[in-house]
Amino acid sequence: MPRFAQVRHTQWIDAPVETVRAQFADLAHHIRSNVHPKLRFEILEQHARTARFAQEVRLLGIRQRDVFERQILPDGSIEDRSVEGFNRGGTLSYRFHPQTVDGRAGTVVEIVVRLPLPAVIGALVKPLLQGQIRRELRAALLEDRADIVEHGYPRAAVGVAIAA
Repeated sequence: MPRFAQVRHTQWIDAPVETVRAQFADLAHHIRSNVHPKLRFEILEQHARTARFAQEVRLLGIRQRDVFERQILPDGSIEDRSVEGFNRGGTLSYRFHPQTVDGRAGTVVEIVVRLPLPAVIGALVKPLLQGQIRRELRAALLEDRADIVEHGYPRAAVGVAIAA
């Protein structure tokens, strides 16, 4: 049975939950706007509530390419599962909850990353891998926040992204 490195992180974003969900689901926008400069995405297939895409990232100095299958669930949460590549069997789960902070309505995004560890050295690299995942996850959430709040994720794309 494989072991996993798991990291959970939350970020409050000063925007309506519908906008935040749409931005996170909008792979084409992420590619077009280079929202995450350290990540490379390629859409392989996309339907109303599912997608298949490739993602490249560097973790612990190793370039990793995975093919993910995405499912947007009825409650708007997103589940990405690696079906091919370095992190096969790994998952990224996104949950969105409305929350008011200091009188401002916004959205709490909760992301859980769960990646398989190599059988032989898994226990040795787990703390290092979790530390790097945590740093990269924080940075990525701040990039999404900036895209939505500072760059004004396109309001016109809100309905399109969920449907796309």
